[in-house]
Amino acid sequence: MATEPPPSPEVIEMMSANPRPSISRPGVTRAAHLRALLALPVTALLVSAGCASGSSDQASDQATDARQQTVTATVTAPTGSTPTENTQTQNAPATDGFDPANCDTDRTGQDITGDIVVRNGQTCLLADLTVNGDLDVHHGGRLELRGVQVTEDVEAEGHVFVLVSGGGVSGSIELDKGGEAVVENVRIGGSLESEQNSGPQRFEGTTIGGDLECEDNAHAPTGGGNQVAGEREGQCAAL
Repeated sequence: MATEPPPSPEVIEMMSANPRPSISRPGVTRAAHLRALLALPVTALLVSAGCASGSSDQASDQATDARQQTVTATVTAPTGSTPTENTQTQNAPATDGFDPANCDTDRTGQDITGDIVVRNGQTCLLADLTVNGDLDVHHGGRLELRGVQVTEDVEAEGHVFVLVSGGGVSGSIELDKGGEAVVENVRIGGSLESEQNSGPQRFEGTTIGGDLECEDNAHAPTGGGNQVAGEREGQCAAL
């Protein structure tokens, strides 16, 4: 085969001045562009999905925190009922200043729930009401009951003065080692007892469901007109 002679210098110079255009491959370039364009939405979707997932996780975490705070608030909330405005604790001072545990005043027409205590130097005056409890007079105390209903006992020891006039006592009246005492026109469910008192005692017009007992008083009790279902004993045998 004959060998093609090399181009002349003039031809080489012309080829250098006008290089042959490169052959383009439209098919390959178009496919690459399509793949790039298709890849963009997929990437965007993945990014969007990641953002949405992150937002969803964040919202879920916030909801969980809120539920935990709600549960904590519910668990640590204080329990118990609130007393109503009109409820009074037994033996607690009433709103008007009356203190059953330290009865040193007068009270009329307002019932009392709980025990009443009259202490040394105190004077307790009660009228036209009901005492739902015991009534205790300590050494040096003074007590006056007028038209009062007592659901338990009246007990006085070392008292200065005790007056029970009208009304009734469901339990007993006990007067020990005190001073003066008067019990008149009272209905007593239990007994009336008077022992070792230094002051005068007068028991009159009283209905007694139990015994009338009087012993070792400095002065024999006086009075009369009493109705006694039990025994009349000692210094009160004639009353």
